[in-house]
Amino acid sequence: MSVNKASQQDVLAAKLFFTAAFPAMRVPLEEDPKQAAKFRDLNTVVQFSAEDDENPVACHIVFLSEEEAAKTEEGKRFKVYEGKYEGDLPVIDMAFPSIKSLLGVFKGNSPLDMLGIVKPLLKNMFKKGTFRFLFLMLNLMKMMPDYVPDASDPWGQYLKVKMSLYMITRAMSRANKLGWEPMTKWTEKQTDRIYQFRVGATRDKDGNELYPEIAAYLRVKAGKTKAGRGEYTRKRPFVLLDFPNPDGCIAVLSGRYEFVQAVEHKCVTVIGSGDSYAVQFNNIMNALQAMLVPEPKN
Repeated sequence: MSVNKASQQDVLAAKLFFTAAFPAMRVPLEEDPKQAAKFRDLNTVVQFSAEDDENPVACHIVFLSEEEAAKTEEGKRFKVYEGKYEGDLPVIDMAFPSIKSLLGVFKGNSPLDMLGIVKPLLKNMFKKGTFRFLFLMLNLMKMMPDYVPDASDPWGQYLKVKMSLYMITRAMSRANKLGWEPMTKWTEKQTDRIYQFRVGATRDKDGNELYPEIAAYLRVKAGKTKAGRGEYTRKRPFVLLDFPNPDGCIAVLSGRYEFVQAVEHKCVTVIGSGDSYAVQFNNIMNALQAMLVPEPKN
């Protein structure tokens, strides 16, 4: 029997962290001036990998200055790729002995699990950009259910909601492409449908806008899916989950209310012809979220 073999669910969770959670770091990287300044002139790669006897996993994140990005075909300063890096940029190599140890750090189930970051960090601590990336990655903790910023922290609310919605829509699409059965069964017989999130602007106590509206969507068509940022404009949503403000969205994301309760408390309005599908959509979203974050602490 293999001594280092992760379950299929853990393999899926690791791949979803790489392809859905990591790209959400783009939000603070682009919208937080302090983070943007730290990465302005950095040209490096951060690579994550985990050993496994049957399903080793890896991804790499490329950070480029504006000047270096302009020389590339895509022109992107931040990009997450699956697989190991093969190139000439310096590499911060965060290698883990198992998928379990990798997920322990990402999910933060316990302080002991979190210590799994120490060895990879020590091996890279003197490389340029290591601690800059570590502090950027800590923003992922804002998607955890027990991080519940209130109206006194409008930036925290905005960041949590935007990162979470970008992550979950992408995770749903990736899970479908990776063959996760609950998602593939749900999508296989659907016609061309848009599941749209819309969250009202973040405002101060006087009603002045601090941060703009947030939107993300999932497109489902005959078993295929695509996640997108912003509003899908080519057709009306099949289901629109309309949150009046980030606090209403956080009520659902943090588990303050079950979905039906959130509707009753007017934290969210369901608009469209697919009311029953909205509940199914939320249930799948919660199941995926449970793979990526620890259970809320009561």
